[in-house]
Amino acid sequence: MTLPANIRTNIGAPFPALVKGLAFIVVSKQNGIWTIQPNYPALQQSAQIVDPTKSEVVIFNTVTGQYTVISLAQLSAATQNIYRIVTAAGDVPVAASDITILMNKAVGAATNIDLPTSASRAGLPVTVKDYKGDANANNITFVPAAGETIDGFSAAASIANGVALIDINYGKKTLFPLTSGGWYV
Repeated sequence: MTLPANIRTNIGAPFPALVKGLAFIVVSKQNGIWTIQPNYPALQQSAQIVDPTKSEVVIFNTVTGQYTVISLAQLSAATQNIYRIVTAAGDVPVAASDITILMNKAVGAATNIDLPTSASRAGLPVTVKDYKGDANANNITFVPAAGETIDGFSAAASIANGVALIDINYGKKTLFPLTSGGWYV
């Protein structure tokens, strides 16, 4: 494979002498093309993780095309509590471990879903579903934390524009936290 003339260069550069891979990252050159990639077999396996709050994993969001880092403790909490069924009256605060909230209130009533700050979610979305099937009569409304938005709208404007509202029986919405603050649907 020959490179096009417009990107060939004969400049002496210290790249090959000064750049090395670290841990399981490998820097290699083949046919004049430099590649930086992970070498997973070089990773050492550990019998146990000493502190899951200090061990992190990288997660790729296929919707946004962005990566985020969360601790193994957060990941474990999220997978242990895949869904929560809410049957009691009143507003529902989204817990750090909530992934899906099923609204099945014993007595039908309009409900606010109080969102935490988006930064506290470490990239984890939250889905809310009208499991009882009465959202048309008893709307479910997302309420962002102070100063945050939903799809760029303030709390009041997001309700007026329908992005913060579940008003269809058995409907659901998933909100994704933005690293810059706020949420998007």
